[in-house]
Amino acid sequence: MQMTRLARGLGILAVLAAAGCKSLDIQNPNAPDARRALSDPAAIEAVAGGTMRTWINTFNQAEGNSVLATMAQTFSASWNNWNMNFYSSIDADGTRNTRPYQNDPAAAARTTIEAPWTGYYSALSSANDVLTAILKNGLVIHNASDTKRSETVAAMLQAASLAEIAINFDKGYFIDENSDISKLAYVNRKILRDSALSKFNAAIALANANSFVTPASWTNGNTYTNVQIAQIGNTLAARLLAYWPRNSAENAAVNWAAVATYASKGISSGTAFDWMFIGDGCVAWCPEMAVWFDAFDTGRVHTRVAHMLDPVTQTTPWPLAAGGNPQPHSPDARLGDGTFGTADQVAGFGNIPKDAGAGTDFVWSSQAIFRPSRGSYHQSNIGFIKYDLSGTQDANGIYGGYGPYPVATAMENNLLWAEGLIRSGGSLAQAATLINASHVGRGHLAPASAGDGVSGLLATLQYEQDVEELGIGAIGYYNRRRIDGLIVGTPHEMPVPAKELGVFGQALYTWGGTGPANSPTPP
Repeated sequence: MQMTRLARGLGILAVLAAAGCKSLDIQNPNAPDARRALSDPAAIEAVAGGTMRTWINTFNQAEGNSVLATMAQTFSASWNNWNMNFYSSIDADGTRNTRPYQNDPAAAARTTIEAPWTGYYSALSSANDVLTAILKNGLVIHNASDTKRSETVAAMLQAASLAEIAINFDKGYFIDENSDISKLAYVNRKILRDSALSKFNAAIALANANSFVTPASWTNGNTYTNVQIAQIGNTLAARLLAYWPRNSAENAAVNWAAVATYASKGISSGTAFDWMFIGDGCVAWCPEMAVWFDAFDTGRVHTRVAHMLDPVTQTTPWPLAAGGNPQPHSPDARLGDGTFGTADQVAGFGNIPKDAGAGTDFVWSSQAIFRPSRGSYHQSNIGFIKYDLSGTQDANGIYGGYGPYPVATAMENNLLWAEGLIRSGGSLAQAATLINASHVGRGHLAPASAGDGVSGLLATLQYEQDVEELGIGAIGYYNRRRIDGLIVGTPHEMPVPAKELGVFGQALYTWGGTGPANSPTPP
């Protein structure tokens, strides 16, 4: 429930439409209700919890994220759900020169851009409502501790919403509880990044200065202490700096020492934990990327990643003449021999029933599930089952949108920390230890060491980023983007959505294809 918005489901567009009216003197009949709502402690506490849900659902939604994941060749799907086929397909010359973002109000594929913009600005609107009620209206929610809890979480999600706009879009609006929406103007992605980082710093300080536990309902099952909220804020701040670059030149300019510092206080420091929520079948809490890609009858792991896991058996691109890739025998325990499930599933899933060599995260299937006419390069014999706790693709588990799913993991934070150390001249021995938490601890692979040097450690780090971070938002895309790993013609950022531009009659524009992949690096 967002108290100051004029309409649901339109994100900031509704607010800006009102701000853009030629007469700002029109009375808003909803204003008295909004004022009453902003003075209701129970309502504002519910908004604080709802803000977390909105942000988490947006971060995990398939609209937008599935296109980024398939364009990055981390996952693969030739279906055109959420425009995946349109944007992830390649031209005859191996480029995406005919596939810039379709930033036109008449284009069906515009929704890829609209969904994250609307979702994150919706979360931002809610966070601002909470902060307005507490900081400007002096609202007390039950007691001082509960008030600070809502304020802190809202402040963190305010920062997180601005951060995701900065990571994904070329520009956007900086809006907080002090903004006058009648005077909004775009700011570039660097200003948004720096503003979000400042907000993270304030939220982390608030969390460290207060004592509370979040209600289980705020993640549909898990509680988090103020200490853990501060750790989450540090991980998200490290993410912002690391995932913001559009290319290798911008990546080289990142303050990697700051990344290491934030990550050193993140969710893998001290008592490590994963930031999780519980899916309810997508009624209110939706791990939508998992519903599609943790189900290996709808999505697959791209052969680029499958080849990394087992270069001997998993050819990339997919070998059409051979009828596909054979059963793997990967040294990485996350794939192993690719067995999974039971004999009863073979007809439907093409699996080999689970044996002692089964992997923890990946499965092999004999079936080529995608339409051949759309290109054999979409095909892959490797599926993703990391979060399928049922071990059978049970519809009552993550396959159907039920159960625990991560927003951020301790392993991801380790890798951010390690990269910060490697790229800033920090301890290579410590970086190797952090990488080995997943490389050895989960993959059972030969350990990395300081003796591998910077280039060797970065190679192992990037392997772990591709393998260990699959399925968490669009992280794979951000990692590939910043090392120049995307196919030529792939957009490196999103434009302001066409509907948003239309509010003020601004010209349509886009990124990718034969045009620039992204905006110039802001000064």
